[in-house]
Amino acid sequence: MTAAVVTVAACLLLASCWLPDRFLAEVRLSRNGDYALVYQGDLVWVPLADDIRARKLTPAEITEKTDILIRDLSRDEAFKTIVALGGGRFKVSYERLGHLGARDIFAFPRRSDALISLETFDDGRAIIRARSLKTEDRDRIASAGLGMQGRFRVVSDGLPLKGNPMATAARGVGRFMIYDWTIATLASPPPFIEID
Repeated sequence: MTAAVVTVAACLLLASCWLPDRFLAEVRLSRNGDYALVYQGDLVWVPLADDIRARKLTPAEITEKTDILIRDLSRDEAFKTIVALGGGRFKVSYERLGHLGARDIFAFPRRSDALISLETFDDGRAIIRARSLKTEDRDRIASAGLGMQGRFRVVSDGLPLKGNPMATAARGVGRFMIYDWTIATLASPPPFIEID
């Protein structure tokens, strides 16, 4: 099995090869379906970071792969800035406004690499969640010398049904409630909230 096949297989197991780190992410969702998602922080392409750490690539190959990843992310106009930091790490600024219908889904950065997803249902519920990592995926990412830290926030005027916000008491601003999570490690519980 070639290294490329192993990398692709590992990405399929991870469900996404992008890893968020050193980030602040905020989702705003109103009862009428309007939403905003803002992400400020790093995105790490795990296969590139792992190959660089293992010294499998020449400087020219690293530059080529980095340029390809920047072009790929740049296809989405919601990425306002993308700066390569080296080592497979990119500093990004992302802002998306949109509207979700009665049965709809939005994912950041895209459905095939859903780090954050917003999903609505016919019965009026909405679920906002961050991607969860299986133990073996966490171990694989940690062995590549990577970690994950950040803050995640949901602001909504919907009634919370269930979830796991870290803040013991949500704060209100007008009719909107604010729910916060702190991501300290790869093992931190992934943010999840269901809203009516």
